[in-house]
Amino acid sequence: MIWTREAEEAVLKAPFFVRRRVRLEVEKEAARQGSGKVLLRHVSDCKQGFLSGKAVQSKGFQIESCFGESGCKNRANGSEELARGLEKLLIGRDIAGFLKEKTNGELKIHHEFRICFSDCPNACSHPQIADIGIIGAVRPRVVDARCTGCSLCFSACNEGAILAVPGSPAPAIDAGRCVQCGKCIDSCPAGAIEEAQRGWRILAGGKLGRHPQLGIELEGIYSEEDAREIVRRCLDIYFAHNTGGERLGAILNRIGIDRVKMRKE
Repeated sequence: MIWTREAEEAVLKAPFFVRRRVRLEVEKEAARQGSGKVLLRHVSDCKQGFLSGKAVQSKGFQIESCFGESGCKNRANGSEELARGLEKLLIGRDIAGFLKEKTNGELKIHHEFRICFSDCPNACSHPQIADIGIIGAVRPRVVDARCTGCSLCFSACNEGAILAVPGSPAPAIDAGRCVQCGKCIDSCPAGAIEEAQRGWRILAGGKLGRHPQLGIELEGIYSEEDAREIVRRCLDIYFAHNTGGERLGAILNRIGIDRVKMRKE
């Protein structure tokens, strides 16, 4: 749908974490009024509806993604398949119906359960403040025998995680600094730094509002199957301990995050 400049500027005043959803709601309002173009009054009408406490039509959750699928050069892992699987899982739990009971039918945008994907550690989509944040990751390892000593990996790493080893042309990787972006792997022409593991970093319990907090990162890199299992655990906790439509982070603050974690073999 075509947007006027005034409408675009007005939507930019909405908080970044709901801006995409606000755009969709405004376009629905424009369509409801029979307009093929989004005008400033459509933005104002939606704003007045929100301020008046009008409940939104919602499926009870939002799954948000970054722009990795569009060809981002920083992409470490593709989220499309995992996102589709999680959407089916969330639909099956009828979160909207559950939240309407918990909020006496006044389901608002800030009640929605949010899963946010970022296909690389740059985290452009802000997964740190979602109920569950999922970040693409590639863990590198060094194959000493292949290294030619070209040093391209040093300049490729923005974290200073590539370390020189005295007496050896091959570098070492500081696991504490490495963010699993895969840039060092891409930079190595000899294949001396290769992929050891590809998967997902997972954060749980992020939120904004009166008491904002960043999600707590679960240790490790997880496969798609393990990521789905962690989301299922989070949903079980969310349904079992939710009072008044609160966010997952508030629940985890009460009961602890250990019940979300997976046991290591």
